[in-house]
Amino acid sequence: MNKGSTISIESLKHDKSLHRRWETNEILYTDTNIVIGKNNRTMVVERNKKRWRTKEPAIFYFDDRYWFNIILLFGESYYYYCNMASPFMYANKKITYIDYDLDIIVDESYAYNIMDEEDFLLHQQQYHYEEAVVQKVMEHKEILIEWIEMRKGPFHPSFIEKWLQVIEKEDGEHE
Repeated sequence: MNKGSTISIESLKHDKSLHRRWETNEILYTDTNIVIGKNNRTMVVERNKKRWRTKEPAIFYFDDRYWFNIILLFGESYYYYCNMASPFMYANKKITYIDYDLDIIVDESYAYNIMDEEDFLLHQQQYHYEEAVVQKVMEHKEILIEWIEMRKGPFHPSFIEKWLQVIEKEDGEHE
């Protein structure tokens, strides 16, 4: 995986069945643990084969040391969509992770809401999550909340400024 390469991203359920796939994503940065990339108007395929396009530019942030991933979405303003998920894996031009339903939505003032707790509990029983998985999700949910509150990593204003400039520069080149 190199800067400028195109990959797909697949979100799986605990039983490894497809949850959702984003088909065209460009890598902007990668190192030993972290992958940062972008997409805009990319095709998304749902579990039920329904297809739709994203409406706004997005920057995604994956770090294989954590049980979450973070998407920064730019519309009229910006907001974060954070997925509690297994650490990502990369193979065959595809990032995959297991989505554990819990999401945290963070607005530009850093106010956040934890979403889909009922889905997490339902799927915990349906898919028979191991206790170690539940512990990791809960532990890393607290780490993610700390990142939000401390403005760490993708929540730091310099992250937003840097990647927004990349998107604006490329949008200007395509006009």
